[in-house]
Amino acid sequence: AAMALHDVSTPIRPGMVIYHDNPGVEIELDSAISRGATANVSRVTMGAHTGSHVDGPSHFYDGRPGADSLPLEAMIGPATVVELDGIGEGPVDASALEGAGVPEGVERLLLKTPNSELWSRDAFTREFVRLDGSGARWALDRKLRLIGIDYLSIGDPDAHLALLGAGVVALEGLDLRLVEPGEYELLCMPLRLVGTDGAPARVVLRDLR
Repeated sequence: AAMALHDVSTPIRPGMVIYHDNPGVEIELDSAISRGATANVSRVTMGAHTGSHVDGPSHFYDGRPGADSLPLEAMIGPATVVELDGIGEGPVDASALEGAGVPEGVERLLLKTPNSELWSRDAFTREFVRLDGSGARWALDRKLRLIGIDYLSIGDPDAHLALLGAGVVALEGLDLRLVEPGEYELLCMPLRLVGTDGAPARVVLRDLR
C-alpha cells in the first residue's frame, strides 16, 4: 500500500496570517481570458517569509548567501516530529528539548507545540512558543541539519543567529495539527529564489509506517 502523505504547508492566500509588518499576499489576474487574453495569468505579490518557508543565512547576516544556498539534502530525508505539549508559553530552551525524548542521531527535527492551535486564529499573535539561544545551541550540539516549528518564527534573535550562522536550516510556518509525533520522511522544497533571505516552501511528510 502507498504510504500516506501529510501536507503540512500553510496555504498561501490573501488575508492569511503573516508575521507582524511582513508584506501581505496579493493574487490577481494580470491577463484574463474574460478580458480577451489567450490565457489566464496571475500576478502574485508576497514576502519571502510567507507561510511555510525557510530562512536563508542573509536573513540575519548581511553579506551571507540567500535561501537558495541551502542544501536540498538537509531538507529531504528522515525527520522526527516531537510534541512539546507541556511547555506552556515557552521558551523552547535546552532543557525542554532534552526532555522531549529526541532519539540520538536525528538530523531533522520538527517541533509540534501549542502554536499549532494558533492557525485557527485570523490574526497574527506574538504570544507563540519559540526557541531561545540555549535551545538553538542544543540543536547545534546534536548536529541537527534542520529544525522546524509550527508558527511563523523558529525563535528569538539569539536562536536565529546561532542556527543561521552555523548553516542549520530553520523551517518555519508548519501546520502540524493533524500530524502525530513520530518518524517520517520530510520533503521540503523551497522556491529557488536567488539571493533572497527566505523562500516559501511546499512541505510534505511521508509516513514511514
